[in-house]
Amino acid sequence: MIQELSEENDSFAHMLMRLEPLRFCLMVGIPFVATFSEINFSLKNTLLGTIEFVMALSLSALLWVVWQRGSNQALAHIFLTHAALLFGLLFFLGGFSDIGFIWSLGFPFIACIVTDSVIGGIWAGAYFLGILIAGFFIGDSLSHSTGELIYIGLAYSAMTLVAYCASIRRELQEEMFAKMKARIEHLEQQAGG
Repeated sequence: MIQELSEENDSFAHMLMRLEPLRFCLMVGIPFVATFSEINFSLKNTLLGTIEFVMALSLSALLWVVWQRGSNQALAHIFLTHAALLFGLLFFLGGFSDIGFIWSLGFPFIACIVTDSVIGGIWAGAYFLGILIAGFFIGDSLSHSTGELIYIGLAYSAMTLVAYCASIRRELQEEMFAKMKARIEHLEQQAGG
C-alpha cells in the first residue's frame, strides 16, 4: 500500500513535488530577473538593468550552491535578502511604466514558500517595515501619492495574510500526511510480522 503511494511518477506535478522550494524559486526567478535586466538595458534604464544583471549572476551562484549542497535556512535567507533588495528597488525606482511596486505583493508568498509560515511572516513584516522606513527617509522622491501608498499597503497586508494562511494550511497538510504515512507503515509492519 505505502509503495503504491510513493511510486515515482514522471508528471510535471510530481517533478515539482520533488524540487526543494528554494531551488524551485531560484529556477523560476533567475530567467525573469535576467529578462527584465535585458528589457531595462534596452529601455536605457542602465541602473536597474545593471542591478538586475548582477542579481541574476548572484542568484545563479546561489542556485549552484543549492544544487551542490541542498537547501538550508541560511541559503533561504540569502535568497530572501536578494528578493527584498530587488523588490524594494523596484518599489522606489518604479521600473517599466512605474509598476515595479507590483513585485512587492509577491514577496510574502516567496518568503512563506522558501521558509515556513512563521519565518515567512516575519520576513513579510520586515519587508513592509523596511519599505516604510526607506520611504520616510527618501521622502518627496517617492513616485507614489499618499493614496497610492495606502492602497499598496492594504493590498500588501491582504497578500501577506493570504500567504501566511496558505503556508499554515500546507504545513498542517504535510504533518497530517506524515502521520498517515507512519500509521500505514505501522499497520503494514503489524500485518507482516
